[in-house]
Amino acid sequence: MLDANGPRPEGLRLDEVGRRYGLRGPWVLRDVTLDAPGGSLVRVEGANGSGKSTLLRIVAGVDRPTSGRLLGRPAAGTAYVPERFPAALPFPVLRYLTHLGAIRGLPPDLARARAQHWLERFGVAGHARTPLDQLSKGTSQKVAVAQALLADPELLVLDEAWTGLDTSARAVLDDVVRERAGAGATVFYVDHDPHRLAGEATAVYAVAGGGEVRQVAGGAGPYPYRDTAAGHVVIEAAGDGEVPPAVRPFGPRPAVGGRLTVEAPAGESDGVLRALLGAEPPWHIEAVRTSAPPPGPPVPGATPPARETAGAAPAGRPRRTLGALVRYQSDLMLRSHRWLPPLLLYGAVMGIGVAGGQPLLGSLGYAGALLLPVAAWLVRVCATGEPGAARACTASAVGPGRAHLGALLAALAASTLLALAGTGVVAVVSGAHTDDLTVAVPVGPAVLAGLMAAAVSVLLGTAVGALTNPPLLPGTGWSVLVTGFFAGAVLLTTGSPAQAAVTSLVHGSQTGAVHYPVVALVGATCAAVAALWVSVRAVARLGAARP
Repeated sequence: MLDANGPRPEGLRLDEVGRRYGLRGPWVLRDVTLDAPGGSLVRVEGANGSGKSTLLRIVAGVDRPTSGRLLGRPAAGTAYVPERFPAALPFPVLRYLTHLGAIRGLPPDLARARAQHWLERFGVAGHARTPLDQLSKGTSQKVAVAQALLADPELLVLDEAWTGLDTSARAVLDDVVRERAGAGATVFYVDHDPHRLAGEATAVYAVAGGGEVRQVAGGAGPYPYRDTAAGHVVIEAAGDGEVPPAVRPFGPRPAVGGRLTVEAPAGESDGVLRALLGAEPPWHIEAVRTSAPPPGPPVPGATPPARETAGAAPAGRPRRTLGALVRYQSDLMLRSHRWLPPLLLYGAVMGIGVAGGQPLLGSLGYAGALLLPVAAWLVRVCATGEPGAARACTASAVGPGRAHLGALLAALAASTLLALAGTGVVAVVSGAHTDDLTVAVPVGPAVLAGLMAAAVSVLLGTAVGALTNPPLLPGTGWSVLVTGFFAGAVLLTTGSPAQAAVTSLVHGSQTGAVHYPVVALVGATCAAVAALWVSVRAVARLGAARP
């Protein structure tokens, strides 16, 4: 697409999009069609409850349309600021932002540096180690905005993002929105202030009753494209100290002999220079130059020079996102302490049923059987542990299905660790003999068989939890009852992999023969993969949980 300033990136298109909640619920949006080319600054207006937030959630990829299509989502990343950001997350500010940066594809060190950069820019760097639940509403909102800006998103969606911000932070966010739109990103925003970026929006849409969305203004035309490469400054410095934190977001390139090369936006180069000169020991500035000559007149049909900005999200699907999601969900589970009830249950029942000197194979069967309901419980802990608004932020980066998969895999990892620990304890305290004490049981093969049986229970428990917990089965009471019922049914039904694996251990405890539950393990693996696929696909269609 061309404008007076040259080509612009392809943008977003909604094609007859509709959305309703439930099979027979009223339509919140109906037959919405709009185009937002790259570099668009789109304002969405409407009365409270008209469907503005629903429209933004669809644009951000948090919800999926009930009908119609969403086309042209950028490969370089989407970021979303929800209307209400949760303060209940059990993280210090910097740790949470570092997790979100990693989920958006940034290496951990760069994610941390980018987080520090945005905290400083919004004036809350002093709260980097403050727990989120101790922040004021305004500071919490600054964190919400910061998480969306970590990786220079190509699609930025802001739902009342200015609400709760002080005057200076609102001005910063205004500037950031202009920067993103000027760099070719698409920005959608809702704000109660009718003067917010007045006259700068490239399009204004109104959401009316009955789900109708219509364009009410064309705004100021395409947002002016800015050649970001020409607006950067290269700083060369020499020194032998640590790189200052304020410099790290710009990906400094170290050279031989203690020399440093930093490329930063022109508007932030003064801050980089101050940080280098104010370091202990200070860095010696050897050269300062622009990274490109001033641009000449635009050439029709020319392509803007491609440039990897510091901290930009990698093209395509972000790298290492699944591992980052599992680490985030695992950290969330540990810090929330919601893992304690299933762990205490497991320990208490193990203490009742496993005693020193009891037959090894029988004790392994008992421990393995107990893992199935515990694994299903841990799935519930992870699937429901992230507040809805926080899950929406995660889902905007990687999609609702992938975000849900991260939670399921975190639960699976926790159950696996518990299985290893439980099997180890049983192997240490139990006696290597049959029930009648007449036949010795080989410890190594017995432990291997016990681990395989434990894996069967963990996989099937994860499968049960994936299919019987929110968001597939909403509500607390029913989902808990259904989870417990199916966990018991899978364990006790004749012919199920769990029943077969446990029975083989119990039978071996009577005869002294060790049987490896290979077929049961293969069946449990297939069942778990199928259950996770169904769960993830369903969440991808339903969308992330609403706050």
